[in-house]
Amino acid sequence: MSRQFAILGLGYFGITLAEELVRKHNQVLGVDRSETRVNEFADLFSHTVAADITDEKALAELSLGDYDAVIIDVDDNIEASMVCTMLAKEQGAQEVWAKAHSDTHYRLLKQLGADHVVYPERDIGMRVAESLHYHALVDFIRLGERQFIVEFQTTERLTERCHTIGDLGLDDANLALIAIRRGDGLEKAPDNDAPLKPHDHLVLMGDLEDLRNLGKKL
Repeated sequence: MSRQFAILGLGYFGITLAEELVRKHNQVLGVDRSETRVNEFADLFSHTVAADITDEKALAELSLGDYDAVIIDVDDNIEASMVCTMLAKEQGAQEVWAKAHSDTHYRLLKQLGADHVVYPERDIGMRVAESLHYHALVDFIRLGERQFIVEFQTTERLTERCHTIGDLGLDDANLALIAIRRGDGLEKAPDNDAPLKPHDHLVLMGDLEDLRNLGKKL
């Protein structure tokens, strides 16, 4: 089902979003104050407009309330992103996503009413640090302050010691094994007798400290 999105500010983040959203057959509006940049990426979007995204009248003409979500990406002007976020909410945008550039910017955008604040540098930094420290970590999703879903890849060292899920000694009260991904196959909620093989992907949910302790064993 096609949805409609408006991307205000055509930075690298916004352009990347547009490419993926259009690839998934959505309708995407692109808006930037630079006419040169609008023309450069016109073929990527369903529709483009050259306009000042901090101008209240210019934004009113875009009918932002008609879009499923509005995404704000202003790479070089924190003030502009804050003004645009405030105006988009005032003009009835259903859902506002804004890109932050610092911790302070993040907090200000939340206070201005942004429904979702994306902080790529911090998020990617966290992922890279975790992957470097826990070499078997493939990916993770934060569910709360301490709860995560984590995907680990089993190592040969592990499978030499642990031949089945039961051998991992998981504490069911704190860690839940959701699935094993092996190649293109997915085994959901495997029991303790399920075999472990090198390069299996284990998808687990639980407390951060318990997941980290398991990661050290891998």
